[in-house]
Amino acid sequence: MGHTVDTMHCLFLGIAKTMTKYYMKSGLLSRQNIYAIQTVMNQIRVPTSIGRIPHKISSGFASLTSDQLKNWTLIFSALALKDRLPNDDYQIWKKFVRATSLVARKVVLKTDVETADSLFLSFCKSVQTKYGEDFITPNFHMVCHLADVMHLYGPVYSFWCYSFER
Repeated sequence: MGHTVDTMHCLFLGIAKTMTKYYMKSGLLSRQNIYAIQTVMNQIRVPTSIGRIPHKISSGFASLTSDQLKNWTLIFSALALKDRLPNDDYQIWKKFVRATSLVARKVVLKTDVETADSLFLSFCKSVQTKYGEDFITPNFHMVCHLADVMHLYGPVYSFWCYSFER
């Protein structure tokens, strides 16, 4: 492998954004669901170390920063989308959230990398089966190589682009 996978853009600005936009565009998430999610999120108090919570969910995830998409994916989405997405779509999304939560830690065990790799592969296969081959972008392919990158360079926390973006 001649380069690293830019996880900030691949996972959050790439896959997470693609999936959430699809849920809205396809009608899997109704406007009513989006407003309900925003209402719940506005009531949640999180530690200041987490950063800003996404306040633009009700606008259809418009202009969310990668940090807000990270928080949406890792902290809020699994709870917010439960019972709002059809179960098969929700199960696919949960694979992505679980895998992403394993690799986004500051300290990652080798078993975490292997579990995340298996989940990412299953996620991508499920997305391809459910939504079609045309849905798959280079980000979906790159995430399947993330374990190789982590074996070479360590946790993604040590090389993702957040420190340069702030």
